[in-house]
Amino acid sequence: MSPSYQGIGNQHFLYDATIIEKITPEHFDFKAWHDAGKVVGEARGRGRVLFVRDEGYQFVLRHYRRGGFIAKFFTDHYIWQGLQQTRAWAEWHLLKLMVEKGLPVPQPVAARIIKSGWAYTADLLTLTLPDCQSLAEHLQKETCTKEMLFEAGQTIHHFHHAGIYHADLNAHNILINQAGRIYLLDFDRGCQKKGEAWKKRNLSRLHRSFCKLARENKSTSSFEEKWGILLQGY
Repeated sequence: MSPSYQGIGNQHFLYDATIIEKITPEHFDFKAWHDAGKVVGEARGRGRVLFVRDEGYQFVLRHYRRGGFIAKFFTDHYIWQGLQQTRAWAEWHLLKLMVEKGLPVPQPVAARIIKSGWAYTADLLTLTLPDCQSLAEHLQKETCTKEMLFEAGQTIHHFHHAGIYHADLNAHNILINQAGRIYLLDFDRGCQKKGEAWKKRNLSRLHRSFCKLARENKSTSSFEEKWGILLQGY
């Protein structure tokens, strides 16, 4: 990877020059991708996510949006505290660090920050993880095997051992490809941490997402058994 920076007016770009030779605002423009006929998929959760194909690569484009109560007032604006403190900038560098450590995460491609007075908006472009389904999907469809769960636990342990904190560790952010390899994604607000206490809290957050899925599927005992297998892997 070759991190490069470019500023265009009030827009700041961080990108991997080995993948994108010349960065432009169009790389983060949802309409421009649609108009070029390069969109291959789209997903909606808290925000909009676009899957695109260009120059032999497949990308995921995500626009940062807020959650919770504050989202009623500021859907996608964040308080400016310096470029290095912005959401996309920090996530791009954390992803780069994890890729270099050999941890299974999406490879960062580019980030954009648009500063406007006291606030900013952010976008992130990563390489697509092909042929993946989330652990949540497998749990809901009852296609989740013991091997998947055990491997998921081991993978989370590897991240924790490396001191990597995932701020929103849940079953939707754990992906499994067709070969059974586990990936973690969405490291917004993630960081490196020392100590041990945070690891237990991180697992508790994941367990809450298991409990929520169990309530939705009305199969609490089955999900608790699956959670036990994940913990064995951990």
